[in-house]
Amino acid sequence: MRKSSVNPTQRQTVEIIEALGFGVIERLSIRGGLPCYEPEPRIVQTIKLDSDPERQPDDVHTNLTLKKEFETLFDQLSRLGDGTVDIEVRHSLPFRLVVERRVEALR
Repeated sequence: MRKSSVNPTQRQTVEIIEALGFGVIERLSIRGGLPCYEPEPRIVQTIKLDSDPERQPDDVHTNLTLKKEFETLFDQLSRLGDGTVDIEVRHSLPFRLVVERRVEALR
């Protein structure tokens, strides 16, 4: 999967995760298995004060192959269909996906 080949909202998600570095994207709406930025999610960045800042990715590499964590994230979102998620980000990669579910969905 290449960054340039993903859906525009998936690419936006990749760019937010890469820029965030460490933190959480909270209450991201998923519609039809794709991220939706209406309403806008809450983005919480974690900054460790006693370390050097992480180097930000270069925007010129728009056709780079995405790491498997992004493929796994987008696969999970497509399986979800519609819902709301939180995405925990570590080292500019999706680390943990928290899915809000209704009780009926668990039965």
